[in-house]
Amino acid sequence: MIEDGGRTRGKRAGNRGTAFYIEALLLTAVFAVVILTLARVFVWSGQKGRDAALLTGAVHLAENGAEAVAASRSLEQVRELLEENGNAEIVTRFAESNSEAAVEGAVEKGGADTLRVYYDDALNPVPGGAIWMDIAWMPESSGEESDGAPGGAGLVKSVITVGRAEAEEPVYRLETEVFVGLD
Repeated sequence: MIEDGGRTRGKRAGNRGTAFYIEALLLTAVFAVVILTLARVFVWSGQKGRDAALLTGAVHLAENGAEAVAASRSLEQVRELLEENGNAEIVTRFAESNSEAAVEGAVEKGGADTLRVYYDDALNPVPGGAIWMDIAWMPESSGEESDGAPGGAGLVKSVITVGRAEAEEPVYRLETEVFVGLD
């Protein structure tokens, strides 16, 4: 009688153990690749989520800036509406880095005063924050009365740019125009 139930030991038994270890090693390698890929995807999606939150906040800041421009007769009034905790300053001339085709006409006519308002990463107003909003005030008024509009009244173009301190490109840019001078 055969005591081991007909099983024999030999070269085939060693091959089965080696195959098992090779399969386990390959399965471990596949899992490692999947885990690394998923980690990279999660990091990428986290960064995209932060970028989307910043863009949403930048759009809201630009909206607030455009509303302040529409409610004001001068850049000083815009500053009064937007300034909190000393986070706003008026810069004398519009920065050349922003002089695109829409702004070039105003710059050629003598430049445009700009208001810079600073915010922190949570978009709270703070002096010298990492996020800033520039509002360029470009009046197109000749100062003379024309078409029934009083002197000093006219169209004011504003370019509102929201940017981040360490970024080269602005986060958001909005161009708006408003007629100023009639009560």
